[in-house]
Amino acid sequence: MPLRLNFLPAAEGDAIWVRWGDALEHQLMVDMGQERTGPAIRARIEELPPDMRHFDLLVITHVDGDHIGGVLSGLAEAPPLEGWVFDDVWFNGWPHLRGLKVRRPGDDGGPQPMGPAQGQRLTSWLTGPWNEEFARGPVVRSNPLRVAERADGLSLTVLGPTQASLQALQPSWEREVEKAITKGSLPAEQGLQSMGRSKPTRPELTDATMLKALADAYAPQDSSPSNATSIVLMLEWRGRKVLLTGDAYGADVVTGLRRYGSRPVEVDVVKLPHHSSVKNVTSELVKSLRSPVWVISTDGGTHYHPDAAAIARVLVDAESPRLAFNVPSEFNGWWSDPSWMDTFDYTVETGTKEHGLTITMEPRPPTP
Repeated sequence: MPLRLNFLPAAEGDAIWVRWGDALEHQLMVDMGQERTGPAIRARIEELPPDMRHFDLLVITHVDGDHIGGVLSGLAEAPPLEGWVFDDVWFNGWPHLRGLKVRRPGDDGGPQPMGPAQGQRLTSWLTGPWNEEFARGPVVRSNPLRVAERADGLSLTVLGPTQASLQALQPSWEREVEKAITKGSLPAEQGLQSMGRSKPTRPELTDATMLKALADAYAPQDSSPSNATSIVLMLEWRGRKVLLTGDAYGADVVTGLRRYGSRPVEVDVVKLPHHSSVKNVTSELVKSLRSPVWVISTDGGTHYHPDAAAIARVLVDAESPRLAFNVPSEFNGWWSDPSWMDTFDYTVETGTKEHGLTITMEPRPPTP
């Protein structure tokens, strides 16, 4: 009776397939990467018999092309796939930014489902279940924290975003959606220099002092209004805990963890925010958690993640961590240096370009 996490190949984005139960009969999906990765994810679902394509939940963490693009290409704009249905879809759309609920199909009045930028690309898709767990209102951190119970004992605690973060996105909503769709549609070429960011070089690291200096390197905090709206979830199942952070700000995740329990919060797996950007992975965030496994989901893409300083913060503040990369890349590969692993007391696990990274956990034995 395992819990299986598959961090799928999603270019520089996220696509997390979670399955659990005696025969892995229960499943949910968190994001689907870029538009160019959506068809490959769909192909994985097509390999399942129709009666095994039922999903308890689809979570789209926020409006960004490397999280929502694959939903468009692999699901919303693709032909219907027999048996591929979701009991609920969690996604904060235009009405939710204003704290409103979306109307059900056939209802009169109430806000339109989406802002003008989406047009028919998403409105035609979101005509069924949508934030049903929240009475079709926004998915936000509440006080007390909202815990959603799913099948076979799995629960999801919402640690973010806040309604204030959603509200702050209103002025730029249309621009952010257009940018997300464009970003998700364009093929990101490995090695292509992104605007305003030069390709980083491998750091020189020979001792703990150099690692600490790298970890302490100054970096501005993330200021993307769409990243601030990321749905952050604590997934729990039979004694196991998994923290899924989307592209959330490090400080916002820390605030959610404070609400969740005394720090450091012990979990089995952490998916680092924003593909391990130095703007999101703060030392305070790492210190707020105790985990053996730290997952990084990115192929390096145009933004050259993971940032070396972000990884250094994990190595400095976590105890004997295992860095788990969903796919191999030039920048992930730096950290497989045997001398670094020996000197800084960590291990590395890397998935494949074809299948990504799979982590399987059995229920935690009860404490005597």
